[in-house]
Amino acid sequence: MRGIKMNLRTLKDTPPWEWPEGTGKMLLDVLRDDGASKSDLLLAAELAGDFVVINEELVDALLSIVRSSDKSEDVRSRAAIALGPVLEHADTQGFEDPDDLQISERTFHGIQESLRKLYMDASVPEEVRRRVVEASVRAPQDWHQDAIRAAYASDAEAWRLTAVFCMGFISRLRRADSRSAVVCEAGKLTLPSQPGDA
Repeated sequence: MRGIKMNLRTLKDTPPWEWPEGTGKMLLDVLRDDGASKSDLLLAAELAGDFVVINEELVDALLSIVRSSDKSEDVRSRAAIALGPVLEHADTQGFEDPDDLQISERTFHGIQESLRKLYMDASVPEEVRRRVVEASVRAPQDWHQDAIRAAYASDAEAWRLTAVFCMGFISRLRRADSRSAVVCEAGKLTLPSQPGDA
């Protein structure tokens, strides 16, 4: 395990585009290892969410950890957060370009549904549920509005921070969507012909 820890530390200090071939497999092995230390799991979960390595197998391993009541809250929370970037990418880029896909549309919807169920399950620790909302809001769904309202109305400062993060994220998406709509509408306009146009 010492060699893995050294490799994980080296990866943490190395830009992802310089990671060696086989990094995804190494991270997957750590995430699936029942004997892995908490510190190794935390680091492997964090690194596994990077675009350089994320794939269907790593998504499955991360979701398995988030669902596992045998794992610590910290590890489960880190695994949930690691799913956020791939959700956002899939949500904004779509699934038309197969060369640009880290995950399939089916997996994307599976992540969304799994995270929604985890949030709704009151037996899941609050820290994990908060991180589930923070990750899942990167591909917003209808249930997020009620989750954000409930978080903002909470007496717990941590939940209110989650609500503010989520509101900021949704606000940025709405601004981006409105700019896209303006550009699309402008593209439909016919410009008047100018003198000298053929």
